[in-house]
Amino acid sequence: MSEATLKKIILLMMERDALDNFIFEQTFQKKISSKFKNLSKNQPVVIKIIGMEGEIMPSTIGKYTGMDKSSLTRMVDDLEKKGFVFRKTDPEDRRKVLVSLTEKGLECYNYSNQVVDELLKLVDEKDIEDYVQSLETMVRILRKAVSQQIK
Repeated sequence: MSEATLKKIILLMMERDALDNFIFEQTFQKKISSKFKNLSKNQPVVIKIIGMEGEIMPSTIGKYTGMDKSSLTRMVDDLEKKGFVFRKTDPEDRRKVLVSLTEKGLECYNYSNQVVDELLKLVDEKDIEDYVQSLETMVRILRKAVSQQIK
């Protein structure tokens, strides 16, 4: 790979991260926090993940968020204390725990969907399709890099 290509990749990744952080913190996070005041920075994202999955094992939440097990356990404990989630034993495998949303959690999840819908109205359908395809490509490349690094 040429130095120019590497430089372009690094700068685009940094700008993407900055824009993503801006959108997440300035729009999504502010709106969710204004309605659900007792949520910490990453908790709305975890609620969103649980809402999309319905029931989910904490380890799967960790896969999507990159959080380690102890941090994730503390977050789920806190969300449970605040009344957003509940845990139950998987009926098919009693060793597994599943996390689901309560009514309050569903209210937050549905509100977060409204916020995301507002953001997506700012771009056209073709942009969304291109973005999804780009994300799929990035994830495929990153998975390949991770699998090579593990060897």
